[in-house]
Amino acid sequence: MSLTDFLLRLLSQYVTPIEIMPTKRPRAYQKAENLPANLVVEEACPAVWTGQKLFDKRPNDYAKCVQMLAEGSTITSITKQCKITAHTVAVVKSREQETLKNTKKHLKGLIGTATQLAVEKLITKLQDDEIPNGVLPIATGILIDKHRQYEGEPTQTIEVKKSLSLDEIRAELANLKDEKVVDAEVTDVES
Repeated sequence: MSLTDFLLRLLSQYVTPIEIMPTKRPRAYQKAENLPANLVVEEACPAVWTGQKLFDKRPNDYAKCVQMLAEGSTITSITKQCKITAHTVAVVKSREQETLKNTKKHLKGLIGTATQLAVEKLITKLQDDEIPNGVLPIATGILIDKHRQYEGEPTQTIEVKKSLSLDEIRAELANLKDEKVVDAEVTDVES
């Protein structure tokens, strides 16, 4: 055992812990959530992505990024083709969300049309025995689910059945009988 370890051990036997020390004031414990920030965002984090630099210096790449987002391209392909970071793609996506909403409406219409065409083609090909019975229904089912999703309809329905016993029904009826009825007179008050 070293001399410092020995002295620390000896000292710890004679020092009172902080929690039990007698004081006139109560202890104030401060947490990080209660304290104000010491730094301003612009000073501490100059790398906050706004997408403005891309829009100012390379407007064609900015427009291409928005177009690719509207088409549903992956972030990896957007970063490679436009030579931008994933952070910039995320910012462009949040800045141009109104534009992307309008393209989703168009995409919703296209999916509806594709669903209808697939169902019609399914019927024709199945009647003519041109395809196996298990091939096209899977694709059609996927298209129908996607169409329902874009329409805001549920793609799954979960049914929950609750059964009540006779004793539970009797107890509920007894509770209804035991409740006191309050007679009150109602009058209209002019304001």
